[in-house]
Amino acid sequence: MTSTSSRRVAIITGASRGIGAAIAVALARRGIGSVLAVRDPVQAEPVRREVEALGIPCRVARCDVTSADDARAVVGQVLDEHGHLDVLINNAGLIEPIAHIADGDPQAWIRNLETNLVGPYRLLRAALPALAHAAGAVVNLSSGAALAPREGWSAYCSAKAGLAMLTRCVAHEYGAAGVAAYSLQPGVVDTDMQGIIRQSGMNEISRIPRDRLASPGLAAAVVAWLADERPEDLRGQELSVAERALLARAAVAGEA
Repeated sequence: MTSTSSRRVAIITGASRGIGAAIAVALARRGIGSVLAVRDPVQAEPVRREVEALGIPCRVARCDVTSADDARAVVGQVLDEHGHLDVLINNAGLIEPIAHIADGDPQAWIRNLETNLVGPYRLLRAALPALAHAAGAVVNLSSGAALAPREGWSAYCSAKAGLAMLTRCVAHEYGAAGVAAYSLQPGVVDTDMQGIIRQSGMNEISRIPRDRLASPGLAAAVVAWLADERPEDLRGQELSVAERALLARAAVAGEA
């Protein structure tokens, strides 16, 4: 039986740790519940408990973003339980392979695009009818790699560039239906992915000292603001936490 709960609900992919986990907490502070769509539900349990400690409902759902069946299933579960879907956060990401184009594993290169670009497409394809009905929001987690090549990151750069264009296409095709789509570059954040990058020693990003990396909280707060306020003038754009004007509008410059 379908519920008709009035509280807004978001699907967040890759939400068991890092930026995704921080987004779930930031959304909860704005009264938005979450479904944590993750490959390993056990790993997301601490995040679920942290969100629920704020008095906001949170559920964990198994979802591999490379699976069309999983994407359809998690959206269907949310609609069955809540009767609506208000926010989609495409956060799940993969940096590997880190290698020169002619040296890397071709299957790993394709897997990167399956995760970073095709995965968000699968979630969008499943979720857009519901998001249009709810005049909802989409936030795709981007990267500076969408706009500038990095040595050894050909797959990641290509996928993130495609994701930036996919955001623009969502805004172009579904903006009139009320869907607010954004792409946000979170900066260089202290996450497990950055650990992999440091170990690779490839390009200048790997040499940034860990104590200079940003906390996931800043990007998460901006994502939550975009999802909650849905600013019309920023729709379809590639945004960055490096933009002081954006942080001022979101009133999150002091987030840790």
